[in-house]
Amino acid sequence: MIKNLLFFILAIVIGNGAFSQGFKMHYSNSFADCFGALEVLDFDNPAQIQFPGNYGNRDDFITMNPDFHEVNSVWIRVEPNLKGKLEFEISTENNVDFSFMLFKADDNSFCEKLENDQVKPIMASTSTFYPKGISIDPKDKNFKPSVDTEFLDVYYLMIHTNSTFEGKAKIKWKRVGEISRTQAVIQDFRVKPDDPMIRVRIRDKETLEPVEANMIIDGVGKDNALFMGTDFIFSGTRARELHIESNTPGYFLFVKDVVLDKKANDDADILIELERLSSGKKLLLEDIKFYQDSDEFLPIAMPALKRLLDFMALNEEVSIEIQGHVNAPDMENSNRIQKLSEDRAKAVRKFLKNNGINPERLIAKGFGNTEMIYKDPKKPEEEEANRRVEILIIE
Repeated sequence: MIKNLLFFILAIVIGNGAFSQGFKMHYSNSFADCFGALEVLDFDNPAQIQFPGNYGNRDDFITMNPDFHEVNSVWIRVEPNLKGKLEFEISTENNVDFSFMLFKADDNSFCEKLENDQVKPIMASTSTFYPKGISIDPKDKNFKPSVDTEFLDVYYLMIHTNSTFEGKAKIKWKRVGEISRTQAVIQDFRVKPDDPMIRVRIRDKETLEPVEANMIIDGVGKDNALFMGTDFIFSGTRARELHIESNTPGYFLFVKDVVLDKKANDDADILIELERLSSGKKLLLEDIKFYQDSDEFLPIAMPALKRLLDFMALNEEVSIEIQGHVNAPDMENSNRIQKLSEDRAKAVRKFLKNNGINPERLIAKGFGNTEMIYKDPKKPEEEEANRRVEILIIE
């Protein structure tokens, strides 16, 4: 334990001496364990990682394979942001023998699943150890496997040696195919690096590329703070309910409440998909509610109206059609019903106009009960879905 602690402190002090710029600590205090896997940040330049000389805090394979015992290993978490093939090449200093296993992670509970023998490697070296790399072709000096990838795929690579070697393994990456244009940038806000984590990833709904987003994330100890970036990690020690908002230029508003179904020490992975603005697309305005048979806003509507106001101010080139809908099943679309839907749309337009939005960018239109989502609603939530306000991007 003392040796592990000293090595961890030394790694922090010497920085790039032990970890190249191509890696970043993921979490935990031992990258010899799955939970401490190093994050790959640079795929363009070879990276070197130093073996710790031990297997970390636990033998990750004791449940999966009782005949295999970790001696000296490193774990690497790989998110290539690639639709194509990921190739990699491994070599070691001083001709040290090694083997490897590559896993695909279905979700952020991969390490727990590994401990419980619920995952298997998708690629591994044979039981024979080869100097300076694992070779399929004897003419090859290094092993150069490839794996088919899609955007958002996540992999874990474990490199292992049976010696107490504390030298370096060198890893080269090659991405072949369509690479995400925006690189994910991970911002870790945990005070303690071994805390369970909540990871929030922001992606484009269509391309699945990382999005540089403006985010408000309440429930992680930083309420009402504005976060800007693509990926965020927060401490999950006490968080149970999150409120997430995004108002990002070029994208629709996003609002979501998340209840974490997890134990105190579990991790959570939250994927936020933002929809890009374009003419003809619609968005339901959550929580813009009115008193019954009235165009007067309920108090719950004010935060939603403020978000819409900010959205219009942020996207100055956008014009919208505000569409009002009412719940009136089994009724003709009478003048009273039609007028109510129009008055509610006009109330939203008036709010935006009175708060500085150019009225030429705003059209109000009522649809009465002609476009109810539920023609014969049976539940209160179905009635609520029918009485709604939407915006249509018209420019």
